Amino acid sequence: MKTEDSLLLTRRVVLAYEQCLLCLGYHTDLWYEACAYLEQMSRVYTERGDTHLVKHFLDEASSLYERATQTYMKSNMLLYFAYADLQEYRSNIDKARSIYKILLNPNEVNLKDATLAYIQAMRFERRTSGIKSARAMFKSAREDSRTSHQIYVAAALMEYYCTKDNNIAYNIFNLGLKKYGQNVDYLLAYIDYMTHLNEDHNARVLFERILSPDTPISKACQPIIWNEFLKFEAQVGDIQSIKKVEKRRLQLYADLHELEGRETLTLIDRYKFLDLLPCTNDELKLLGYKESTSTNSSATTNLNLLVNGNANNGAALLDQVERDRRRILPRPDIKHMMPFRPTKNSLPGSHPTNGGVFPLPDTAMYLVKVLPPARNFEGPFVIVDELMERLSRIVICDCKLTSSNKFSKKKKINRIF
Repeated sequence: MKTEDSLLLTRRVVLAYEQCLLCLGYHTDLWYEACAYLEQMSRVYTERGDTHLVKHFLDEASSLYERATQTYMKSNMLLYFAYADLQEYRSNIDKARSIYKILLNPNEVNLKDATLAYIQAMRFERRTSGIKSARAMFKSAREDSRTSHQIYVAAALMEYYCTKDNNIAYNIFNLGLKKYGQNVDYLLAYIDYMTHLNEDHNARVLFERILSPDTPISKACQPIIWNEFLKFEAQVGDIQSIKKVEKRRLQLYADLHELEGRETLTLIDRYKFLDLLPCTNDELKLLGYKESTSTNSSATTNLNLLVNGNANNGAALLDQVERDRRRILPRPDIKHMMPFRPTKNSLPGSHPTNGGVFPLPDTAMYLVKVLPPARNFEGPFVIVDELMERLSRIVICDCKLTSSNKFSKKKKINRIF
């Protein structure tokens, strides 16, 4: 394809996107697809060495992002992130930084939860200006009331993976623990970090700190932490430590009035691994394992699979969910629908379609049956077009006709035919 033809095609595609955005301006994917197409064409012309068209297409993509974030998509973080990435790709670092500032400014963009915006801004600062700028952004995020516990997790993991300093990450997690000590999701993220450091003593100290008698976590949420503690001890502890954790967890279940008379169920959690369980499906049903582990989300997922289906893998779970979804979907009434009969040659009295026929309605079918077949009629056959033409040439007089005039008029009509 010649350059002129390719350029004309690109302009027509962009025009089609523009026409589409006039009606569907509130659809995020259309804005992004239009900008992504322009970026793709810029890469095509980069390979051809046409720097003028490359700059032209990137400028058009930037103006399209700018128009989206100032009109319909003013509060859409996805387009802000894509716009900032485009400017960072073009080495316009100041412009990209200004985009994040606009997004994080409550007077410019009304974000109810700005946690994700701060996380992406932190990553941008680390890539472009280093870890110190990312820490400054983290400090601003902690002072913003619109952020949640995820900002601490992101900052700690960034320190761990980028600076390789466990102490800084540990301090950030402890700082967040003072504010989100009752948030189970934050505690699980902290536990997951500590258990992957191969520091068994510090991990046990964290578990004991979280599960202390004066913990702010409600007892209804504690079984999730205890299950993680038991899983950790099963990985790195000895049999004495495992039994101690099981005994303390059993005391919690007793306070919650669960597992009464069914202490055997605790053995299942000790010996299971991922989706592998030490009992068959029928045995689990008899033991009532589903009820005893209703507070553990992962265990609940496994048990729902075992109780509702007859498989023990993720594919079977998806099939079971699909069957349940189809069972509750509304279905149309097909009693009055006509059957479709595939045939090559359609018979008289049917509705021919591509590949088959549809039968006539019941009333029309009865009329067709009582009529004599077509072979019984042998003529005379009327040429309808000629009949209508002759009728159109008849001149009917409005005057009153006498008996003699009527007779002569009939003769004229007969001569016409």
